[in-house]
Amino acid sequence: MARGAAQARRQRPKEPPKKRKRAAPAYEQTMFFPRLRRQAKWVFVLLALAFAVGFVAFGVGSGSTGISDILRGNFFGGGGTSTSSRAKEKQKAIKRNPKDISAYLDLAGIYQQDQDNAKALATLSRAKQVAPKNLDVLNRIAGIYSGQAELERQNAQNAQIVYFENTVAPPGLDPSSTLGQAITSDPYSDVLKTRANEAYSKMVSAFSKAEGAYKQLVSAAAGTSQEANAQLQLAGAAQISGDTATAVSAYTRFLKIAPDSPNALAVRQTLAQLKASLPKSQG
Repeated sequence: MARGAAQARRQRPKEPPKKRKRAAPAYEQTMFFPRLRRQAKWVFVLLALAFAVGFVAFGVGSGSTGISDILRGNFFGGGGTSTSSRAKEKQKAIKRNPKDISAYLDLAGIYQQDQDNAKALATLSRAKQVAPKNLDVLNRIAGIYSGQAELERQNAQNAQIVYFENTVAPPGLDPSSTLGQAITSDPYSDVLKTRANEAYSKMVSAFSKAEGAYKQLVSAAAGTSQEANAQLQLAGAAQISGDTATAVSAYTRFLKIAPDSPNALAVRQTLAQLKASLPKSQG
């Protein structure tokens, strides 16, 4: 009997394992705003990356002169010679020949290597007095302003990310309304909002300076092989600074002189969007 009972137990079909009940999501997880807060950072990072790709594609904001900087030693310290001694050498060269534009450019490059854009711009300003239409000088000046603007753009994007991941308004609710301000306003959020607004203002101001520099470059480069790139740089800086009319004009000119450029398709798409945003009298 004992053997029969054991066999019966072995032959008894096994019960299927009970499925574990999935725990119901916490109430906070079902809410829209906490989820949006967690996801907001990545949304704005993706937007920032998308903007940066367009920025690089158009060549806007590139303050480097590329391989020529490397050949001049701007990135490798000139073969080990200290920057101060090289700067003194170039200063002496300028004193011997105040019209030596290459000496001004080299001296500005040394200051740029030391992250001293103020001295670099002062040196290039002196060079511009000697040769107001020199494209190398104007390119370098515009490149420095553009590089500074790019840093301010990154700061503005970071400030915006921090603000949006800590402050979220309900969908359909105007944040400027009485109820919207009551829901979204608190001391911490107000500080973040102020920082984001200040960062945005600095970015616009920086790109306005870059735009002014590129306008001078465009004027000097008119009719030369460098005009197309100068127009593209001007358009990008003007677009970010909020000068839509100048951006439209520069993009239009770029397409006229470089219709087969690899950037032409993207420029046409951007131009169509900008024209749609202009008042009818200007479109």
